Parts: sequence; C-alpha cells; structure tokens
Amino acid sequence: MAQLRRRDFLAAVPTALLNAQGTGRVVAIGDVHGDLDRFVDVLSMAGLIDDNQKWSGDKAQLVQLGDVTDRGSKSPMVIDLLMRLDREARQAKGRVWCLIGNHEAMRMQGDLRYVAPAEYEAFRTKNSEQEREKYFQRELAHSQAQGDASQRADLALGYRQRWEKEHPLGQAELLRAFSPAGLYGKWILQQRAALKLADTLFIHGGISAKYSEWSDSRFNERVRQDIILPLSPAPEENVTQDPQGPLWHRGLAQDTEESLAPFVEQLLERHKVRRIIVGHTPTKTGVVSRLHGKVILADVGLSQYYGARRACVVLERGEAFSLDRGKLTQLK
Repeated sequence: MAQLRRRDFLAAVPTALLNAQGTGRVVAIGDVHGDLDRFVDVLSMAGLIDDNQKWSGDKAQLVQLGDVTDRGSKSPMVIDLLMRLDREARQAKGRVWCLIGNHEAMRMQGDLRYVAPAEYEAFRTKNSEQEREKYFQRELAHSQAQGDASQRADLALGYRQRWEKEHPLGQAELLRAFSPAGLYGKWILQQRAALKLADTLFIHGGISAKYSEWSDSRFNERVRQDIILPLSPAPEENVTQDPQGPLWHRGLAQDTEESLAPFVEQLLERHKVRRIIVGHTPTKTGVVSRLHGKVILADVGLSQYYGARRACVVLERGEAFSLDRGKLTQLK
C-alpha cells in the first residue's frame, strides 16, 4: 500500500483544523504491532510527518496507545521512529506520548509467543552463536539448580536440539534489548500506562471495577514497578498481567453500553475528564464512539495482521473526530 502523502491529508481535512495545530491538536493512534509501513501511513495522513518521515506536526501532540510490539516484524524500527519523532516534536513545542501496552509488558517479561521470526533475524549478529550458547548454559544451570532431573535426562534424548529450535539465533539479543537495562526496555520504562491530556484520559486496555479508584499516577507507578517482574503463577497479583488490569481489560470496549453507563460516569468524574480513549481491542470497522463519545475505541486494526485499516482519532478544540483513510468525521 503506497504511503499517504501530506498533501493528501491537506486535501481531506478542513483548513481551520490544520491552522489550529498549535492550539491543542492531539492525534491518538492505536495498536501498531510491528507494522512500520502502516504506522507511517497514518502519521503521514494525520499531517504529523513529512515525506522524509520527519516531524511536521508543529505543536500537535501524538498519543500512541501501546502495543507497538509483536505480530509484525518491525517493532524495533517502530520504537526507533517514535524515539526520533519525540525529539523532533519537542523542538517544535509538540510532544509524542507512548503508552505501555500488554505486548510491551510481555516482551519485558520474556513472553515471546507473538514475536515474528523476522525480528529475531534483525537482532542476529556474527556473535549470535556464542550468545545463544551462553543463554543455553544459563537455562541449563537454572534447571539443574532447581533439581529438575527430567531436564538432565532430556539431554540424552535430544533436548539440546529441541531447545535450539525453540530459541532461534538473535533471541538472546532481543531479550537483552527489551530487558530493563536494554535500549528498548529502558524506553518502555519511561512511558506511561495512563495519560491525561486536558479533558481526555488515554489508557491501553481499560479500567475495570477492580481499579476504579486508581489515579493515573498510581497506574503509572505500579505498571513501571510490576513490568520488570517475571511471569506470575498468580497473574491477578501483578498489575501488568492481571486480566482486569489496565493493559488487558476489555470491558470498556465489549460490555453493553447500558451496563457500562453508570460505571463510565463514575470514571469520568474520578479522573475529571470528558472521555476515555483506549486501544487493545481491534474494531476492524474504524474508530468507534460509545456512550455518545464518552468512550472511544482507537484500535482499528492498523497492522497488516489485523487488516491494515488507516484510521486514528483527532482531538481539536474540545471535540473528537475520526480520521479514516483521509476522511474526517466528528464522533458523537
């Protein structure tokens, strides 16, 4: 799919909206899942980057709602782009905000179920054989220290070969890069789980009744604390793994509006906002407004894996819009 050019966006969006970029324009983009090309398409469509992928949004603010990693093959390149755009946006008095999604937490906790094989290749170097050998010896020593006799017995039955098949070259380097001390792990730890801008709260998954009294600062503190912990046998005790937690909960997207209405009113009052914008739950039909705009679903299936829909949310002068394949529509 060809990259959308800034001029295409200029033709699609009213001049008044473009001229107001310096007065609080916010663009919220849902889950990217390693699809750099589609992400660039939407950034370009929204007027945030030029044809050279440099920041062109002036004082606008970009909110990426989490899950830049997994499924697609270019997660590191997406993060590299976000890092650079953040520097360029700050120079223009704009900002780039990125939320922590469940897939960022999974990466940091060593859950690699959804890593695309090509990403391992991207981390592979001439030293990858030695790196994998060190990784294997650490795992073996750990198993033996735990008294796992079956692991030792398996060595005679081809355990090593099976282990290598499950741990391709480049995996050790990827894990290190997404560790708390690694380049991408340190970046993730600098991001937020919840973000409040003016009258809008942004969060990756949602807020359940279990966490209804939590403030955005409390979400941020606990997620940064728990994301460096290993996978838990009791996930409900770790905020980043809890199905009811802010990175995983889908109630705001999936529960009936009738059942949600009083709870959402409570959340809006608690956080002193007008709306909540979430990602995490793909809609595949574009941006969805629920409860007359009090909840907005922004995960439109941007990545090729989910259908590659080019859409995002635009906030301007207190109103919310869907920008979908160049067409701007007010959300009601």
